[in-house]
Amino acid sequence: MKSHILRNTIVVIIYNLAIIATFLLACELYARHVYNYPGAAGFMTRDSIFHHIPPPYCKGRMASKDDFDIPFTLNNKGMRGPSDYVYDKNKDTFRVAILGDSFTFGMGVDSRQTASVILNKLLNSSGKNRYEALNFGVCSYSPLLEYIYLTHEAVKYNPDLVVLMLDESDVQDDYFYEPHIVRDREGNIAGCDPMVRNGRADIWEWCLKHSRLLYILDQKMFESLRKVQAIGFGNYIKNKLRKKRNKQEIILNKDIDNVRFDKFIMHREGKNKDVVMRHWSRTANYIKMIKEYLDRKGIRMVLVVYPYGHQVSENQWAKGRSYWAFERNKVYDPTEGFNIIADFARLNNIDFINLYSAFRLHKDEPLFFNTDGHWTVRAHEVAADAIFADDVFKRNLQ
Repeated sequence: MKSHILRNTIVVIIYNLAIIATFLLACELYARHVYNYPGAAGFMTRDSIFHHIPPPYCKGRMASKDDFDIPFTLNNKGMRGPSDYVYDKNKDTFRVAILGDSFTFGMGVDSRQTASVILNKLLNSSGKNRYEALNFGVCSYSPLLEYIYLTHEAVKYNPDLVVLMLDESDVQDDYFYEPHIVRDREGNIAGCDPMVRNGRADIWEWCLKHSRLLYILDQKMFESLRKVQAIGFGNYIKNKLRKKRNKQEIILNKDIDNVRFDKFIMHREGKNKDVVMRHWSRTANYIKMIKEYLDRKGIRMVLVVYPYGHQVSENQWAKGRSYWAFERNKVYDPTEGFNIIADFARLNNIDFINLYSAFRLHKDEPLFFNTDGHWTVRAHEVAADAIFADDVFKRNLQ
């Protein structure tokens, strides 16, 4: 009798497990059918050294509703050339390597319309073709990943000058990437592996990589739990009942450490200075590492910063800004954040260019895509013109 009961129990357990497994499989298949990884994640390859990298000769489309829907093709190095890159250079060539994120990459515009290509044309306007500006912009790169890419790959091109395009969101990106650092035996940074966290294999990341269902749950359900942790269960429920976005309340809280939720923490008006400096110091350290590495190689460096649409005009980035809790028809002042970066650059003998004034001069022109927020073709022209005309840049060409 007991063996019969045990056998029936095992059958019931196996049956229920089979039902659960079938249900989960069906959910996974449905998730894979209806959901694509957002943004740049759709054409990036996870990499044990660079964290993520575009594959060579990748082809696809960049799309943002009511903003752009255009094809793109990457070159032999997974970059937006538009032509292929070669390590060798002529002895008379002055090569400029431009590091940055999706703004430098040129999200939403043709590769021939990017600031790097325009700058290359300006440099060679005399007709001598003495200069070469190479675009090494990769979506979601920040100083940590740019340091790794520079030391492993970009340096092979023997650049004479490196232009580091620092984005406001880099402070948040470095926060997310830092736990994935891989170090060599001497303790030096050797890479940034998305499948490693704090020196150990990241099982959860492995699951997210292989399951679209878990990825959705992490972005929706588990992210909600993180919001509860940030503002408390009571406030979370109150906001839901009032149909108020919890993320907005978290972002606008000036005193809590909300870097996980706010990529604009560096320039958020009135933000607690201690919180800002805590996370800026991380990014600043990686910029210093880039500067020190280039100094050892005898390569010059220029650090460039630029504003977002809500900091240029009340009409720029009009639709997309509300997601990040920026009001429409209002201009936000980024001066305090830019001053922090300028002071850092001065103290560390880093040549510095701020494109804020240049963008403000063209505030009545369409510089940012309305929803997406990236640069339009006109903004790439403004950026390239301003860098080319800046005395700091000119001095580094001599």
